[in-house]
Amino acid sequence: MRAQSVIAFFMYMLIACEESADLPLSSYDTNLVVVEGILTNESINHRIKLTRPYKTQNETPEPISGAVVTIGDGTTIYTLTELPAGSGEYYTPTLRAVTERIYSLSIQYNEKEYTAADSAVPVETLPALHYEQKDDAYILTFSPSGRDANFIDHILTWENTSACTAANCAGKVVYYDLKTVDVNDIYKPDKTDFTFPLNTAIVRRKYSLSPAYKAFLRSLLSETEWRGGVFDVQRDNVSTNLSEGAIGFFAVSTVVSDTTIIQ
Repeated sequence: MRAQSVIAFFMYMLIACEESADLPLSSYDTNLVVVEGILTNESINHRIKLTRPYKTQNETPEPISGAVVTIGDGTTIYTLTELPAGSGEYYTPTLRAVTERIYSLSIQYNEKEYTAADSAVPVETLPALHYEQKDDAYILTFSPSGRDANFIDHILTWENTSACTAANCAGKVVYYDLKTVDVNDIYKPDKTDFTFPLNTAIVRRKYSLSPAYKAFLRSLLSETEWRGGVFDVQRDNVSTNLSEGAIGFFAVSTVVSDTTIIQ
């Protein structure tokens, strides 16, 4: 009886101590440059995106236009072109990044220079694609594979099938396999399963992670997808390889890909 009274008391205290607090959220101009960009071993025009930080949630970021952006690999310096003008998106000439070579990014804007560097590591082969039936559709299932940290992009589309009866018949699922043990990852909030029908085409792209890129993704996930579960870590700034005045990450990665039709 006494044990029941103690439990009831603590339950009462937990409920009684809850109080709603609607605090105003303040924002201010940090003048930071946000950098998003990744070079891969694919022979394409790679993109570097420059924006300002969000001031409010779900706001469209302000592009940084008119910057001079270059990438060097130790022997050649590539000048990027902003396309379209005013977009804040800068594209390299066609190039292919290779492993064990350091690539350096330089951004000159408003009489300041921001720099970063990264180097690609090899990527392991893609594991088998796993999925299972859920009601009248299918869902992807994931498990760690290989020894090295990586993430896998899954681009799914059934736009050209009879199952496409809505305006949007496509989606993207990303699986991060950082080879770390993080309690906030283990107990992260549940996400709604992304379901798809038969005859869906799935394009997978597996990215290798340099040690610095892995650290960036780990800190980013701790502040986003892994937050809100049973065990949260103390809030902190997401790591970066950019020089002072810029945030985000400039990454160089090795990629392998494949395509599967669900039948």
